[in-house]
Amino acid sequence: MKVLLATESNTLEGKIAKRFGEAPYYLIYDSETKKTEARVNPGHDDNHSGLINLVNEGVLYFIIGNTGPNAFNVLNDRNAELYLARGIVAKDALDAFLNKKLERLTKATLKRPIRRNK
Repeated sequence: MKVLLATESNTLEGKIAKRFGEAPYYLIYDSETKKTEARVNPGHDDNHSGLINLVNEGVLYFIIGNTGPNAFNVLNDRNAELYLARGIVAKDALDAFLNKKLERLTKATLKRPIRRNK
C-alpha cells in the first residue's frame, strides 16, 4: 500500500500542508518496505496529470489538509481515497491513518480550486 502525505517539509516531522495542491512536498510511504520517499510537488496542470501519474504508480491513499473539487474528482474517479489531517505533523497523520483514525473525505473540502497568485 502506498500512501501520499502532502506536507510542508521533506520529512515526517513536518506538518501536513494546509492546501493539497500547494504543498511543497509529497511524502510517499510504502507499507511493504516501511520506507518514505520525499518528492518536491511538481505542481499541476489543468488535467492533474501529476495526480494521475501517482495513482498509476500505485498511490491510492492521500493524506491532506484541504482539497478543491478538481483534484478530489480526479482522484475519486480513479478509486483513490483522500483523508483529512489538519494541523498535525505527518508522522502523527500517518500513524492515525494506519490505525484507521482519520476521516475519509466523501467530497472536496473547498468549493472551488485554489490557485496561488504569482
